[in-house]
Amino acid sequence: MSFYGDQKDEMVASNTPSVQLHTVTNLALTPQANVVIVHGLAEYAGRFDPIASYLVKHDCNVFRYDQLGHGKTGGKRGFLKSPDDLSENLKIVVERVKNQYANLPTFVIGHSMGGETVLLYAAKYPNTVDGLVVTDPVSLAEGPSSLTVPMDGDENTEFPNQINGGLDCDQRVVDKYKVNDQVLHTLTVGIMNNGIWQGALYLRDHLKDIVDPILYLQGLEDGLINYTDSLKAYTKISSADKELHVYPFLMHEILNETSRKWEIYEEILKWVNKHLY
Repeated sequence: MSFYGDQKDEMVASNTPSVQLHTVTNLALTPQANVVIVHGLAEYAGRFDPIASYLVKHDCNVFRYDQLGHGKTGGKRGFLKSPDDLSENLKIVVERVKNQYANLPTFVIGHSMGGETVLLYAAKYPNTVDGLVVTDPVSLAEGPSSLTVPMDGDENTEFPNQINGGLDCDQRVVDKYKVNDQVLHTLTVGIMNNGIWQGALYLRDHLKDIVDPILYLQGLEDGLINYTDSLKAYTKISSADKELHVYPFLMHEILNETSRKWEIYEEILKWVNKHLY
């Protein structure tokens, strides 16, 4: 069985008429769970190949998709019209996975803007998945960071995606990100204001509506998401089964941090396994 050789890419309808989502499926040989992975701002599904292949090797079916305006998914590049472009497309993917593999429990993992996507989905659609994992998610957007929201200007105004520090402790990861032509190197005011900022405002009032089991992971030295946001957000979540782990020294991309990523993969897997049934 080959991870890439058996990978399945499909286009499916999104929440936006005439716009399709690019989805990626990797099936385990002896699956015990379904895991949906949601990428962050300016990323695409393929950046999560390492954790996806790890989970497939450890008996998880893994499903990913490019968010609206990212990767091979349609829509204006680096633009969102509302937070619904985040939560409703995740809903489409989750429902599709549950319909196709209904005999397995389903978990969702989201990073950064993908973490915000998961939190929005969980607040709007409680008790529809078996567990949530968020890594350095956008949540309250209150603490100071290099991720500036809201922004001035028309929603269609474009600006360069600039890395101002705090992405990853390993400069090789940062350098690789900067030259990756599949990463969005131009964003719009619309994605920051209509999507990320409006999503954060919604979460400020609705984090209390999250009741599903959740594992919340955060890098202490994250330059994009202030760790104090995560501490505050965590306290607002109503889930009885919740854990918060803050990693000293690590920055924003904890799933790519060379010194600890394999430990973090193992931690996520153990948490998922504890919630199987």
